[in-house]
Amino acid sequence: MERIAINKVYIYNKVKSMASKAMLFAFIPLLACLVATIFLTGCDAENSISTRYPCQFIFRTIYHPGTSIETALNGSGTTYTMISAKKVNGAWNIYSTLNDGKNKTETIVLSTAKENYANYSYLGAGNNTTDATKNGFILGQSYFNGYVAWDRQCLNCILQYGGTNYPLEWAEDRQTVICNKCKRVYRLEDGAIISGRQSKEDKSLMRYRVSYGGIGSVLTVGN
Repeated sequence: MERIAINKVYIYNKVKSMASKAMLFAFIPLLACLVATIFLTGCDAENSISTRYPCQFIFRTIYHPGTSIETALNGSGTTYTMISAKKVNGAWNIYSTLNDGKNKTETIVLSTAKENYANYSYLGAGNNTTDATKNGFILGQSYFNGYVAWDRQCLNCILQYGGTNYPLEWAEDRQTVICNKCKRVYRLEDGAIISGRQSKEDKSLMRYRVSYGGIGSVLTVGN
């Protein structure tokens, strides 16, 4: 009887060990797939950043609390703002126009030497610093893609007609932008064309990297 009991214990431990190994081998491929998915997602996000035109923007929100820029960054996926820059009397002026339908542009004067040390001449495709409507990007917090910054110029018109004077404007729903030249409509959530597509070769909006740690932190947009 004692020998039978010992055999039962041996068999139980053997089966338990085999089951554990089977679970481990089943888990390893699942873990590998998860790691690969995370890696590829990160790569896709990185590859989506446009390097066609230089974009370099820095904004110290601690010096300018409560601006429309912070309003867009801390929105719930529906608030965006168009940002551009122009040098006036030796100081950079930042212009921010929310998509709230009021068509009001806020002017933020960078009055400190530390802020004006930066160069705001490169804010994407439109680099005309004498006309603030012809440079800049669209900034906000999307529902599913986090912080996003889209170039304000229509890349499809740039490629078709040349030059960089095809600024996008708010569409009626304020969640999309439209190019008055080609009438393409782009969705701000992901930069995709939702209306006016002319061919399968059409391009989405150019996207820039956004770094922002919350109210009072430094905002950077660029590539």
